[in-house]
This record gives sequence, C-alpha cells and structure tokens, in this order.
Amino acid sequence: MDSQELKQRLEAYLAENFLEVEEESFTSEAPKACMSVARYRLAQKIDFDKIFEKNKGETFSEMMTRLVDESGEKNSAVYNRAQIDRQLFSRIKKNKDYQPSKDTAVALAIALRLDITKAKDFLASAGYALTKSKRDLIISFFIENKIFDTSLLNDYLYEYNQPVLLSR
Repeated sequence: MDSQELKQRLEAYLAENFLEVEEESFTSEAPKACMSVARYRLAQKIDFDKIFEKNKGETFSEMMTRLVDESGEKNSAVYNRAQIDRQLFSRIKKNKDYQPSKDTAVALAIALRLDITKAKDFLASAGYALTKSKRDLIISFFIENKIFDTSLLNDYLYEYNQPVLLSR
C-alpha cells in the first residue's frame, strides 16, 4: 500500500474510532482529570486475571521469551526491529518480573509481528491496554493492518502530534 492510501485508511480508521474531548473547554485541573478518566473508560474492558490464566500465568518476560522462541528468530533481530538496545532486552529476559514501559511493550509486540489479539494479550501481560486515544488507535491501526515498521509508525505518530515510541 502506498503512503497516500495508508494515510487515507488511517484517517478513516481514526474518524470511525476516535472520540475527541475538547481540552480547551476545561478551565481548571479537576475537569481535565475527569477528561483523563473519560478516556480511560474508552479502553476496552480488560480482564487481566483471565488473560493471565489464559497465558498459563506467564509474566511479560516469560511470554516475550516464548514468543521469540516460537518465531524462530534471533534475539538481535527482534530487539533491533523494536529499536531497543541489547541490554534492555537482556534485562527483560533475565528478570521474569520485569515491568516494561508501555512503549517498550508496544515496540516488542510490533517487532514480534503479533496479530492484534496476541498483541493485546502481550500488552495485558505487562498490565497495559490499547485505548481509544489517538496515539493508541494509530498503534492499533498499524498492528491490525500488519504494518510492523516502528520507524514508519513513529513517522505517523509524529505527523499526528503524538509522542513517538522509544527511539535509540
């Protein structure tokens, strides 16, 4: 798909799924906090206990290690695609209770080329979910459309004034 078609499809996806809250309409901090709660409620209902049970109690680290092994790829291929360094990847593998940032978890889900269901389970194993925020919708769009290129994803996040994923 060329860049024009990709942008049109992303625009349609965002128009269909994004509910924007006008931040300018809030004049104090309390209503802004309510806006965050409203956005949080837009997240899919995640039963983390059910996901943990479904994944046989795997921690994020254990799931990542298993998925890398199942992919048959070298560790270096995965952490390079995720654009994380070898030391962080090694720290995650060695510490079964490692708590990654959401960006690290998303980058690894993309590097592992997970479909949207597996990506959501993978993120949930770290305690995260993809919400209906513009940033998370752009990430979801890329995963759902099997566009596993973190550099291209970062380009689109930047274009839509969203924080980019980790970068080296």
